[in-house]
Amino acid sequence: MAVQTLLDECLSIRGGRLFIEECDADELARRFGTPFTVMSEDQLRRNARRYRREFEARWPAGPVVVLASIKANFALATRWILSQEGLGCDTFGAGELHAALEGGVAPDRISVNGAIKDQPLIEAAVRAGARITLDSTAELALVREAARRLGHRATIRFRIRPDFSTLTEPTDWYEEPTPIAEATRLYKAGIPTEDVIELGRRALQMPEIDLAGVHAHIGRHTNRTEQWPPIIAAYGGLLAGLRDAWNGWTPRELNLGGGYPVPRDPFGRGLARLQGRPRTAPDVSEYAGVVTASLMSTLQQHGFSLRGLRLEIEPGRGVYGDAGVHLATVRNLKAVDSPAPHRWVETDTSDMFLPDVVWEHNRWTAIVANKADRPSSIVADIVGLTCQPDRIVPLASLPEVQPGDSIAFLDTGAYQDGLACNFNALPRPGMVLVTGDRAEWIKRPETVADIFRRDVVPLRLTARQ
Repeated sequence: MAVQTLLDECLSIRGGRLFIEECDADELARRFGTPFTVMSEDQLRRNARRYRREFEARWPAGPVVVLASIKANFALATRWILSQEGLGCDTFGAGELHAALEGGVAPDRISVNGAIKDQPLIEAAVRAGARITLDSTAELALVREAARRLGHRATIRFRIRPDFSTLTEPTDWYEEPTPIAEATRLYKAGIPTEDVIELGRRALQMPEIDLAGVHAHIGRHTNRTEQWPPIIAAYGGLLAGLRDAWNGWTPRELNLGGGYPVPRDPFGRGLARLQGRPRTAPDVSEYAGVVTASLMSTLQQHGFSLRGLRLEIEPGRGVYGDAGVHLATVRNLKAVDSPAPHRWVETDTSDMFLPDVVWEHNRWTAIVANKADRPSSIVADIVGLTCQPDRIVPLASLPEVQPGDSIAFLDTGAYQDGLACNFNALPRPGMVLVTGDRAEWIKRPETVADIFRRDVVPLRLTARQ
């Protein structure tokens, strides 16, 4: 019997080969043709259940609604899986709202967030019965107009901008140490407090509008839990100020956004100052405990009743990230001795398909899928096939590899597909869903024809002179 080593709930090494659930990763690579992303249905379901379980157990005051951020992975099949598990959806824009509705999300579990909402988007949200998170003063009039025209009462929340000046810990977004407070100050999202006070007074006078609650989200700046108490303290303080300004109004629902990492947490590990950070983030149970305890304490301190209060969270990478593995094939090897020794392992994928190497300074965990138990014997850059430097994993420790070997990049289920681009006119990879030993396409690979399908060449440019 082959020796089996468990890497996590989804991944294992058996007889020296990487398995994703019950599927041999190297065999998947050869069957479907790299590059592509494998999504584990089983891990998605485990993650969905874990977020629900951990937060529901610690928030007895009212319902907990997990609104998985569809921007992290808008494949309709993955969304259907989360809908079956009772998760709602955080959406930005018309495309994501469409995906949520097509993916089986109950409308009262959809939050339409984001800036610059136009009338068609707002009307679609009101018609569907989704909640709308207002991000500017101009959006209130658009919602009211749509509600009047459709004969519906629209449920809204305000995205607010608490004072996070106490968050002095450096964010993981920047090479130079920059306080989270400064990063959030520069972030455009949310209605300025001086505007939201008057906006709330107006909204509460509108019979077409139901102001149900507020929303605040600063994103993933660090994987530590210590940031959450001051975040929530600032949130609660502003909420108390709004209650006083709005003649005692109290929210029925509070949305705390996301910012939850994947367990191996590749975010920021490409930065020199974060290379020594622990590779493992706290468990979701620890986040749930800190978040709910801080929120209950802060609200009680400000005299709010918790009874029946709906708590919403919006995990993205925390739900999708470790359910995804990007598979590629080694195509070529290069090495130089002068002026300094260096090696490259050239693959058929690209950081254009794994762009958080650049945007979030991720350092992916890379495993040679068909040599998964072999000790590291070389150090090389794993690179892609574009004309950019395309350093997917710089200075990776690897066993001796050969053309034809398969490389698996772990924790790539969130954001990478949505951010992938067609640089060098490369078709974007497809997506395969596995459950147990079953594997099937859920998003076909692009073709070259797909890339140029939108192009329109005027006949006068091709007509003979």
